Amino acid sequence: MNIVRFNRHELFTNDWMEYHSTTLRSVEDFHMDRNESWFTPLYNMLCGVWDGYLYTEMLEMAKEMELPTPILQRIANTIQFIGTSVK
Repeated sequence: MNIVRFNRHELFTNDWMEYHSTTLRSVEDFHMDRNESWFTPLYNMLCGVWDGYLYTEMLEMAKEMELPTPILQRIANTIQFIGTSVK
């Protein structure tokens, strides 16, 4: 497991806060529509972003879970944003 530490308070604007909140909600809705619990390792990793932890395997895990393409794209966008901002 690869983890990138970052300061979310410095990095995230209000727009990025809303973007990530919407991603989390989309994951919750995906699981609720299937009558499943959204408390998965992926959801935990996504919540870790709030604490400044970027788990690099999030996207691969989301693909394995067969999340819809729009959610995959949101996760990819977040990973790319954080990854290019903390270098």
